[in-house]
Amino acid sequence: MRTINIKNLPEIETKITTYLTTAASANDTTLTVKNIAQFAIKQILLIGDLGDENSEIVNTHTSTSPSGSTITLASALSFAHSVNTKITNLLYNQIEISHSSTETGDKTVLDTIDIRADRVEMNYDDTTASSGYYWIRFKNSASNTYSDYTGPIPYTGLARNTVGSVIARALKRNHQETLTEMLDFDFCIDRINECLDFITGKLKRWSKLQEFDYLLGHTERGVNQFTLPSDIWEDQNNKSILAVRVGATDLDFKNKTEWDEELDGVVQTQITTQAEIGDTTLEIDNSYDFDDSGSVNVYISGTLYNITYTGVTRSATAGILTGVPASGTGSITKQIPVDTNVWQGEEEGSPDYYTVYEGILKTWPLSNASYDNLNVYLDYYTAPTTVDSEDDTLDVFRYDACYYWLTAYIRAQLKSDGELNINDTDYKTALQIINDYIRTELPAHRRKIYPRSNDISY
Repeated sequence: MRTINIKNLPEIETKITTYLTTAASANDTTLTVKNIAQFAIKQILLIGDLGDENSEIVNTHTSTSPSGSTITLASALSFAHSVNTKITNLLYNQIEISHSSTETGDKTVLDTIDIRADRVEMNYDDTTASSGYYWIRFKNSASNTYSDYTGPIPYTGLARNTVGSVIARALKRNHQETLTEMLDFDFCIDRINECLDFITGKLKRWSKLQEFDYLLGHTERGVNQFTLPSDIWEDQNNKSILAVRVGATDLDFKNKTEWDEELDGVVQTQITTQAEIGDTTLEIDNSYDFDDSGSVNVYISGTLYNITYTGVTRSATAGILTGVPASGTGSITKQIPVDTNVWQGEEEGSPDYYTVYEGILKTWPLSNASYDNLNVYLDYYTAPTTVDSEDDTLDVFRYDACYYWLTAYIRAQLKSDGELNINDTDYKTALQIINDYIRTELPAHRRKIYPRSNDISY
């Protein structure tokens, strides 16, 4: 038999609340309350507080709307409730338990059970499965709507480095059997994420947070920028980058100042309106930096097209190159799609350099025909994954630091109104684990570091 523990029940409560102004008796079918605002038909109500012995969950009537100070119920009350008892709207009133043989397999519903108002967590005993994965979601029986599923819960239980395991062990160390209103799942998740941020903030280049041979894209004539992956630790510079390669060639980094010097005289914008064969104007984004007359280059499907012009309509968003010949040399002989890059003064060849800013990686020179259609690879350091569910895996190697960290903060929440004692033994243990890991951290891969020299002129 496998017992599944289901927490997070307080999270299904909304902020829509009121309270009884007249005591209610068992078998009553109406409630007299302070305020009926936001209460309606086909809602789920919690009478009392989750975890209290005489609390109960009932539905509002399916057709009789609340009126005045009266809420009509779909069924009679089971218990008596005194004046000032809290009434809370709930999102869900049931729990659906499903099973699948694999993490991605089809789910089979095992059971749907009612949430008990006298519990802040519930257990479900399954005798049908002996392997595979469980899935849990909340259900609203009145509207037949559901919450999202949990992540897959292994039959063998959550691994030691999962969020659920860390929370369970931290609670147990504090002699706390369950989560409470003051010590809920969100509190634990927030503290764990704080610990992850603290750990990675101490040392950004953790060897356990490396990603190799990430494919940024492919080289293409006329294109030199690539969007960085969303999980990179730092996307405004190269602090999180180990290497960039085009094919098998490593690129050297240039900072923004060096990059601007390298591209001195190069102008680039994009097409704003698709150009057709024979058009005598070319509509572009920012036209301010282009020569008064001359030529520009566009690259389409690996082919360079040179277009001449005799005038410019200046604009930062709607520039126009005018005087383009209708035919012959310098004319538009190929349809040019919107957002195609337009270049003036660019250089083609083998990409040698890269820079990073505003979440974009750029390479230079532009790839010529010999270096077209090559893979662009990135080796980088990722940021720690933010956790939000019990089955999330802590991607920092020393996940036990999160356990001691959370244990200390739970103790502070229980005993000192959330005020952490910096001399708490578990907190000091967490810091010691982090410091030891920093001291012994020896990345297997290092960036090349070169000495810099400043030119001296007289």
